[in-house]
Amino acid sequence: MITVKKVVVGIALFTFIFTAGICLADSTIPNLVGTWTVKTEGGVLLKGSTSGWKTHHAGEFSTLAAEAVVTKQEGRVLHGIFKSPKATEKFIGVIGLDNKSFYYADEDGTMDGKIISKDKMEMIYRHVTASDTVVGVGTWTRKK
Repeated sequence: MITVKKVVVGIALFTFIFTAGICLADSTIPNLVGTWTVKTEGGVLLKGSTSGWKTHHAGEFSTLAAEAVVTKQEGRVLHGIFKSPKATEKFIGVIGLDNKSFYYADEDGTMDGKIISKDKMEMIYRHVTASDTVVGVGTWTRKK
């Protein structure tokens, strides 16, 4: 015979197992190691006659096709290299505690991003140097 007590215990057990499964699924830190194709649009505000030596974007309004290589990752911390036709620079980054946000600093700027899937991220980049100010928005797509 089914009693109220058995129903309550059953619901409580189901809720515990379901909630534990969701929490365990959310605790997996994404692996970002690999090569990423970068496509952005952005702009440069010059403070003099030329942009900085590590500035990847060119012109007041510009698009950029580049490559980011995450060379190593330990937990939430990662290291890599960003390469464009104009420059190459090292970067460091971290994955946020929500496993969906991504923050990075290179040799002259910072980036905030959102991990969309295991193979796609959206980013906003910015830097301010003595020679220029840059902003950019775009996507990183993992090369297969």
